[in-house]
Amino acid sequence: MRPGSVHAASAISPRLIFSSGLVLLIVLAILALMQGGSLVAWSDIAAAPFRPETLAQAIIETIRAPRLSAAILVGICLAVAGAVMQTVLRNPLAAPDILAVTTGAQLALVIVTLLLPFYVPSLAATVFGGVFGGLACLTLGGGLRAPPVRLALAGIAVSLSFAAISSAIVLMADDRASGIVLWSAGILDQTGWTKVATVGPAVAIGLFVVAMMARALDLLGLGEDSAKGLGITRTVTVLALGASVVLAGAAVTLGGPIGFVGLAVPNLIRGIGITRHRQVIPLSALWGAVVVLLADVTAQWLSAEGSSIPTGAIVACLGAPTMLILLRFARIGQEQRPRALSISSRLPAGILLAILLVASAIAVVLALAVGDGVAKTMAELAAVFDLRAPRLLVAMGAGMLLAGAGVFLQAATRNPLCGPETLGLAQGAALFSLAALLGGLLPGSFGFQLVAAAGSFAALFCLFAFGVHRTPERLVLYGIALAASLGACGTIVVVEARLQATQALSWLAGSTHARGMDDVTALLPWLAFLLIAAVSFCSRLDVLVLGDDTARSLGLSTSRTRFAAAAMAATFVAGAVSSIGAIGFVGLLAPHAARLLAGPKHARLLPVSMALGAILVVIADMVGRSIIAPRELPAGIVTALVGAPVFALLMHRRRS
Repeated sequence: MRPGSVHAASAISPRLIFSSGLVLLIVLAILALMQGGSLVAWSDIAAAPFRPETLAQAIIETIRAPRLSAAILVGICLAVAGAVMQTVLRNPLAAPDILAVTTGAQLALVIVTLLLPFYVPSLAATVFGGVFGGLACLTLGGGLRAPPVRLALAGIAVSLSFAAISSAIVLMADDRASGIVLWSAGILDQTGWTKVATVGPAVAIGLFVVAMMARALDLLGLGEDSAKGLGITRTVTVLALGASVVLAGAAVTLGGPIGFVGLAVPNLIRGIGITRHRQVIPLSALWGAVVVLLADVTAQWLSAEGSSIPTGAIVACLGAPTMLILLRFARIGQEQRPRALSISSRLPAGILLAILLVASAIAVVLALAVGDGVAKTMAELAAVFDLRAPRLLVAMGAGMLLAGAGVFLQAATRNPLCGPETLGLAQGAALFSLAALLGGLLPGSFGFQLVAAAGSFAALFCLFAFGVHRTPERLVLYGIALAASLGACGTIVVVEARLQATQALSWLAGSTHARGMDDVTALLPWLAFLLIAAVSFCSRLDVLVLGDDTARSLGLSTSRTRFAAAAMAATFVAGAVSSIGAIGFVGLLAPHAARLLAGPKHARLLPVSMALGAILVVIADMVGRSIIAPRELPAGIVTALVGAPVFALLMHRRRS
């Protein structure tokens, strides 16, 4: 299978593509030098080669030209790395960000910057982290010849886990959180030529190695057996992947983690009919530079006075449309649809009830007793009860809502990998809730809840309009791309509104900090609606998971039932996010754990999932309050640290 992903009726002349890209790059470069204020005029840019001793020339040489160079280098590195990975793995969905190379590099740089007491070169850290992330993805996904979607989902699972660790480290380094948050969103601000000069030699070597391997890459694209017959050994594969990781590490060093460039640009180049690597590589490099520079010019143009929108956020906003195009036209095999679930139970009702009661009691006691210190006596417990009890109740309510949403989503899609966070519903509600905060609405108020509901339904509309009819794994991949786009929009909101970085990060991750009884009261209508839906809808969900043909033969309108179940899930997500923020993986993990205990029949599955969701959020909140006391780690980061590896194991189980 060739890595080309988009079918084209006829090839376009490579010379035309190159010349048009070069012209566009020059125009964007001039615009980039003009951005950032009115101190630089057209005449200053025209006179720049003669280096006049003026303030404008100083600005060009020390700030804008380094940023321009960084944008071009980042685009080149990411696009070329993506082109190489797609060929070597024969996978059109391969890219540094998809295969966890970018997030591995990001995590390594965060660790050496904030935790290590000694100096480690940034490029060395990012390359090491990129290698580690890529190896973790390949190991989990099934190796170099794993199916495209499976390998992509493995990389996303690893990336989510790495991102949660990075967020935890950033929150612990409170005084430096703001700058790291911006860098983690992909910002290209440069002061001087230090970073560009540092990574320049590594980029040159990486590009030289890739250029010298153009013919070998052509042979690799013919297939493994053909390549071996023509003398291509495993050493060529390792060398090509190594060069691509070095390029990706250089890009992260310069501008932070920027996604989708390495995925989209090479696929589009191949999609118009260009397959020879002596053309694919330079054209990918050129148009990768154009894409990143265009995003950077847009970011600078949109940035308000005194703020700087990350370039990576602008690129990520285009992630969902890009993934939609690639998944719709990608020449990749259809993944097997999930089998209908058998309707059976696992544990007797009495034993199951006893387990849930004991687990709930332990969780409640721990939540009330443990936090910033441990309450060992009744007097100490009474002293902290008024502070911890509302947080406990809010966590329980939000956990029940998220778990219920997961059950309804998995039934509606017949896809066990679906959850509020993997389909973008939680991120949509969080984005809109940020807008509500800017509008002066108080969290928990009715208006705030309505805005959050609008966000979750907007994400649901995107899924139904574009991606819900795809195969199960493709649907999750598109949902995660949608979630990335919505998260990037949230970053733009935080930057433009000058929100306090750590507080915004805590809200986006999900936290019960400062919740009171008013928040508990605001959750009650949502919980009541969840109970009503549970009573009236469980039997229809049982029929729906049997498959469309069987469900129709039993008289069920599958399209209406599927849409109603998804709409209920969006409503539950809105209630949870409006009270606690975007806590992830509860809606994914609780239904799976419940199926192991109660079986798939929804009359048992839904209440058990709700109980487990409540326990999971309560325990996560307790751990977050106590692990770095007196500071707090948002409960959403704790659930992500646990949930991302479990998501990976669930995907591995589906492969088996």
